[in-house]
Amino acid sequence: MVYVYLKNLKKSWLTGIIPPLVIIGFVGTIAIGWPSMQELILQRLETMDNPIMKAILGDLGLSGLGATWEAALFMYAGGTMNILLLFVAIFIPARLLSTEIDKNTFDIMLSLPIPRWRYLLEKFSVYLTYSLIIPISMVGIMLGATTFLGETLTTSLVLNYSLGFYILLFTLGAISLLCATIFLDSNRSLAAAGIIIGGQYFLDSMGGMLAGLGNFEAFSLFNYFSLGAIQQASMLPIGEVIIIGTIGILALISALTIFHKREFAF
Repeated sequence: MVYVYLKNLKKSWLTGIIPPLVIIGFVGTIAIGWPSMQELILQRLETMDNPIMKAILGDLGLSGLGATWEAALFMYAGGTMNILLLFVAIFIPARLLSTEIDKNTFDIMLSLPIPRWRYLLEKFSVYLTYSLIIPISMVGIMLGATTFLGETLTTSLVLNYSLGFYILLFTLGAISLLCATIFLDSNRSLAAAGIIIGGQYFLDSMGGMLAGLGNFEAFSLFNYFSLGAIQQASMLPIGEVIIIGTIGILALISALTIFHKREFAF
């Protein structure tokens, strides 16, 4: 019934577990070094509280930034997780079809007694299944490290942040998959996905620092589900969930439709 899904689930297990292991290892490293890290942060803040430093820094309000476990966790781990999101969403879905072409198994895939759209959907479902391990590992390691250190962490913030991370994995992955169905070539698919998704990451990360780019932050999917918005609403903002989810569904439907209807010279 789900032969393609089960076969690829088994075949892709190594690729699927690497991103969660990266998160667990990185957050675990932060937790191990947190006592000494916190001491250094507090020393820096004490220095910055000096009147002379205040005069030099002006309005750079860094007081309290990263001085708590929760702030430091999202500050240091959050950036790494966004980079991980970027690479997972670009490289995995974009190669779901091109790998078949590279291995000369594309004609075998076309001969399977199932609709083409279903074949692609089952392969994408493998990506979604292994992607689900990422937010689960995020919740587990964050809460586990917090308990280990005896610190405090807002559980609802972690849960909503992780859920938003998974929704972004779905939507960005669907966009990358759409690039794969259009080009059917490893290099061009990765290039297109990299330009679209990487461009959005650039807008989000640089928009607030470069004059003239700030107005374009709203066009970046990475700009949604921010910690500030989650804290303010005490949940994922419904409007943002609808926007991101709709974009992902439309991209996925477009990919399935293109793949099902196009002609292949294989």
